[in-house]
Amino acid sequence: SALNRLYGPWGLFVDDNQVIYVADSKNHRIVKWEQDASSGQLVAGGKGSGNNTDQLNHPSDVVVDRDGSIYISDTENGRIQQWSPGAKSGKTIIKDISSPVGISRDKQGLLYVSDWKKGEIKKWGVGATIGQLVASRLSGPRFMFIDQKKSIYIAEQRRDRIIKADDVISSQSSMLVGGSLGNSLNQLSSPYSVIVDELGTLYIADTNNHRIMRWVRGAQSGKVIAGGQGMGSRYDQLSYPHDLSFDLNGNLYVVDYGNHRVQKFVIDKSLCQ
Repeated sequence: SALNRLYGPWGLFVDDNQVIYVADSKNHRIVKWEQDASSGQLVAGGKGSGNNTDQLNHPSDVVVDRDGSIYISDTENGRIQQWSPGAKSGKTIIKDISSPVGISRDKQGLLYVSDWKKGEIKKWGVGATIGQLVASRLSGPRFMFIDQKKSIYIAEQRRDRIIKADDVISSQSSMLVGGSLGNSLNQLSSPYSVIVDELGTLYIADTNNHRIMRWVRGAQSGKVIAGGQGMGSRYDQLSYPHDLSFDLNGNLYVVDYGNHRVQKFVIDKSLCQ
């Protein structure tokens, strides 16, 4: 539980200054790491598991707005917590979610939350107490990504696929990749996270295959860009990667859950054409 260690990390957020925020789930806290720091800073939780205002219980994901406010998917407490910069405790802004996992925030400040048990994604406006359904009839949605057009890309873990849902009240969505369980280049195994670059290329945490896949728009199969060497702790290996993020320079950050670490990969942009 030292601040230079992680224990079962899940989600992460990378801000414009390459500061990394990690949902350090089994330590029930959010830790912030400045660029090139050897140790993190506690910014939320860290008081053991619990449901008090200064506690978290297995947080899964975190996003940070431009004012430095931190929004946390406090999974086992079934709530979304907001911590102001420097605060000693948080406030509940959304409650009574059965199993919140992924949390995202769009340019307008709307919060999107995936409910793993209910198989749905809802969005909340600022100050709203009732969420609006944007995707339903999902099977194990984990993390999600929202693009500039408000399309929602969802890692649907139990169906081994990535789907895309438009920001409307609809149970309709289109499958993008995966859909069959396996470790071939056209298959996925319990994917937890997806992010999308400006070209529409998908980057997928193919969790149970211990690899990161890049899937060019329209391709029938993907390419392994990290891991894929079996589960392990070498630098070219991953162990149940959970979440992904880019920084402004296009570097890829991977939450390497089983190894209790975050890995940074420099992506060769010439391969993205």
